[in-house]
Amino acid sequence: MVKTRQTFRFTRLASQLAGALGGLLVLVACAQAAPLAGPEALAPPKQAADTLGTLEVSGTASVTIPADRARASFSVETEAATAQAASAENADLMEAVIRAVRQSQAAGLSVQTSGYDVRPRYVRPSAAKPQEQRIVGYTAVNSVQVTLEDVEAVGGLIDAAISAGANRVASLVFFSSDTEGARLRALTEAVTRARAEAAAVADAMDMRLGPALRVRADSPRQGFQLRASGIEMARAVTTPVAPGQLTVSATVTITYRLESR
Repeated sequence: MVKTRQTFRFTRLASQLAGALGGLLVLVACAQAAPLAGPEALAPPKQAADTLGTLEVSGTASVTIPADRARASFSVETEAATAQAASAENADLMEAVIRAVRQSQAAGLSVQTSGYDVRPRYVRPSAAKPQEQRIVGYTAVNSVQVTLEDVEAVGGLIDAAISAGANRVASLVFFSSDTEGARLRALTEAVTRARAEAAAVADAMDMRLGPALRVRADSPRQGFQLRASGIEMARAVTTPVAPGQLTVSATVTITYRLESR
């Protein structure tokens, strides 16, 4: 009976020792499989830069280019007792105007009709007859648009049209045949100015200029326009016209990120 109790105690002790030894072996194996963690692994993740806010700046630039095209609009206005008479007289005068314009032989000349209108003229109502709507005649208006490449010939072209019978110069516009290159140069200069301004502000605040977060560009095409009435044009013996320079402008607005130095 005593021998049996001793055997049981010995068996239980051996089982406990075996379990403890097995746990120790597992710990050793895990330690060998995983590398030791250094101080860098224990430190919190480091950010690339500290963001302190944003800065929005705008830059504007302009580029001037010479005008190499002109567009003029002439009109002939006639009045008569009937619509047929007003139209017939108008047609004769406009034919003479178009012939005179084409005889100028300006470079790149093109002529096209831009409008035609025949409308009645009414008597003006009087105090005695406020509702009177009596037709007293008709007015015919015929307009042509002329485009040419020789901007120096515009003055002589206007004189020829008025001498032939045009009694109204509706508009005169100078423009450039290609403004895309000037527009891109203006955009580039606007970006350069905006970035220089942003860098100056960031440096004054002891900060560093980060990347651009948002960019908005505005570059409308612009041209020079000269308008004069037919009466003003007709008074000049030789119409002086100077095409001048065209201005193409661009504006950009850029939002930058501000970072600590």
